[in-house]
Parts: sequence; structure tokens; C-alpha cells
Amino acid sequence: MMPLRFRASRLAPALIAISMLSSCGGGGGGGGSSSGDGSFTSPSGETKDLPQMTMSCIDATQCSGGSVIRVDNGVALTSSGVQVYGISTSDLANPIIDKTNAHGLALASGGITEVRVDKDGNGGVTRLALILRQLGISWDDKTERPPIVETFQNTQGRIRLGSNGTIVPEPLPPSSDLVFYDWASKRAAGTQLHYANNRYFPRDGNPPRCAAGAPCPNYETTGLQSSAGNWRSGGTTPDIVSAYRLHEDGDIHAGDGPPDANGNPTILPGGDGYGVPHPGSKGERSFDGWSFEYANLAAWYTLDTVSIYEWNGRDEHNQNRRGIVAYGDVTGAGQVPDSGAASYSGVVYGWYARSAGDDPVRFHGTALISADFASGEALVTIQNTIADDGSAVTVPAALTATIKTGAASNYLTGAAGNASMSGGLSSRYFGPVVSTGTSGSGPAEIGGAFSLSNAEGATGIGGFIARKK
Repeated sequence: MMPLRFRASRLAPALIAISMLSSCGGGGGGGGSSSGDGSFTSPSGETKDLPQMTMSCIDATQCSGGSVIRVDNGVALTSSGVQVYGISTSDLANPIIDKTNAHGLALASGGITEVRVDKDGNGGVTRLALILRQLGISWDDKTERPPIVETFQNTQGRIRLGSNGTIVPEPLPPSSDLVFYDWASKRAAGTQLHYANNRYFPRDGNPPRCAAGAPCPNYETTGLQSSAGNWRSGGTTPDIVSAYRLHEDGDIHAGDGPPDANGNPTILPGGDGYGVPHPGSKGERSFDGWSFEYANLAAWYTLDTVSIYEWNGRDEHNQNRRGIVAYGDVTGAGQVPDSGAASYSGVVYGWYARSAGDDPVRFHGTALISADFASGEALVTIQNTIADDGSAVTVPAALTATIKTGAASNYLTGAAGNASMSGGLSSRYFGPVVSTGTSGSGPAEIGGAFSLSNAEGATGIGGFIARKK
């Protein structure tokens, strides 16, 4: 079992070679234009119909959508959001030098992030689910691990996805259930899904098993932590929700060992007790969210042990993934005005690494958006980007971007950059069209995501949400 070095700070730094990144799927490249009827014209002039571009949630108040429709300017489009993500670079070395740490940042594509939130009558987030797929996380070096379904609940149990995509909570089987925990009898041919998305604490009876001298927490998560912003009274400060979890996904010590000749359970390899993996034995996960009434911004992070020896992995080590999602109740394409203008102001969050091998730092800033509905363009200004560690050190993630779409559409995309990095930015409008405030009539809110990089390995990913002035 690979020991982990846990990080106390929120959003600590997030098995594929760099040469494979372009083959992960999703595409990329230049921008295009959308029309109000849901079609999209690519830079080459090809026109295609886009799938449903409005929010349709399975079991949540607001959501991002569960599949990537296309990627433009390095940003993935979903039915009700846009997203970007990056991968650690320490696990790309051959051979891997540091197996217990995961650091560095490089842009990636092909993965899918789905965020679902429930909100109360006042617009506050009361429940969330983070679903991560196709991120190159493998326990056996052959197959993608089961989808991550993280709810940050602080009760014992497990989560699975139903056939229609619903989140299904289930009781956690006892460690003696070796039909469920079938690694004991099948070894690496066991059912990986039964060792994913389990919550073992609070735990009655057997104490957690921890390596000698290692931290030994007796909890996995404290659940969601939230605070209200001032947007309800006309301000631009969003609500904030955060969660952190020490997880055990892939730990075969969740079940007892096979019975001996007398019918008594034996101890699994590398264990000193029965069926009790210790919190964080295989990684950690975090979520930070910022919300207005209709638009939401999520920053997620997952650290995972991969190539696990018990699953026939060849080189057990740790890796991380991290990403940004702007999502919510998108404005219907036919509702976006085709004349007039409006301005928006809001907040920016993201990560920046000055080289591919450096741990990224988290940053925050402000966003100003000027939308011209007649031309289908918006000018996005990301400014005042500083490290989110109290140092107030400037982070070179400020940028300006002119993003474009056809008239009366809710998807805008374009190139973005600054003096040191280049990339792209995509955005969506959220909420009904309103005429309140000091600027013209327009959708109530806007949000977006961006990615930046340069030839020297500097990388930035971020996102924003803003409300109409």
C-alpha cells in the first residue's frame, strides 16, 4: 500500500505520457460561431447541430451536464457548462522518481467532470455530487477505474450510479461479506466497483488500521462547509461551499481475508486487522464552489494511488487531477437578446504553475465582462490575479479575450492570452433575461472557463462567474 503525504491546505496540488495527451479525446483548437437555432459553425466553415444546450438535471437543482459536446480553444463544452482540467507531471516520468508525491501541472483533455448541486429556497447549496470519468486513473494499468462519485457525506455507506444516471445511496456491506469484497477469493479479477466510492467512517467496532508512524485520522470528511455571499442584496460576492475527504478507493483491505480451515477470517496481505482501511489510505479529494442564483463555479482536486500492486499494477504510485467547471441554469439560446449590451462583474479562481514540474498555486481575481448582443461578442477581462495564500503575490493569469458567437446564442468561445501565455476561453449565459441594474437588458449572470500555457511549461487553468451590473 502506497503511503500518502497529506496536505492540510485547501486545494492542494491535483497515467499518461505527455505525448498521449492529444489522444485523450475531445479535440481542441480554434473557435467557431453558434447560431440561435443550436447549430455551430466551425473555423473550417462546417456547420453542425449541437445537442441540447439547456440544463437538464437528473437528480439535482442545478448541474453541468454529463458529457462533453465538443472542445474549442482548449475548453470543453457541456449541455449546461464549460470546463478545463490538468494533470500532475511527476507521474509521467519513466521511471517514476517520486512515488509518494504527485506534483506539477499540464493541460489535459478527454476527461469528463459532472457537478450536481441541490439548492434551498434561498439559493444556498445544500448537497453536491462530483462525478469524474475518463481521467486516466487506473488501478491495474489496463482499465479506467470505476467513475468517481464523490458526495462528501459524513456517514458510513456507499454510492453508485443507477442505470439512468441517478445517484443511488446504499448501506456499506460488512467486511465479512466476501461475496461483495471478492478480492479475497478472486484477487486481481475481483470487482473493482465494490472497492470504489465507499465510506467507512464513522466506524463502530474495529479501529482504523494505520502504518507505524503515519498519521491516523479517525474520520474521512467533515462534510460540506458553507458561507453566504452578498449577491442577494446587490453585491458580487458569491456563496462559498467547500468539502474535503480522505478516501480509500481501491484499497482491498475493505474486506476480510478468506476463511482458514476452521472458518475463521485471515488477514489480507499487508494488513494487521480485518476489513478496516484507514482514512486516506489511497488519496484525498476536495471541492470548492462559488455560487450565485443561476451560475456556479467549481474547483475540484483528486489525489489517487494508481497502478496498485494488489490489482496487478506494475508500479504503484500517486497522481493527481484538478479542474474548473462553470455551470448552472443556462439561458435558453432563443432568449438571449439580439440587440443591446450589458456589463457584468464577478470573481475568478484557478491554478497557475510557472513550469510543468512546479506545484501549482491557487489564485483569485476579478472578472469584468462587456457583452454586445447585436454582434454576438463579449469582451472578458480577468484582472487582479493574486496568489490565494495570503501573500498577495501577483500571478500572471490576467488576460483579455474577445469571445464570439452568432446572435442570440448562449455559447461563446475564443482565443485568450497575456504577455506570457496563450490559450482560450469559453463562456455561457445563465438565468433569465433581466433589465434590472445599471446596464442594459441581458441574461442575469455569466460564467466561463479558460486554459493557458506556453512553450516553457507554464500552465494556468481558471474560471469565473459574474452578475449583471
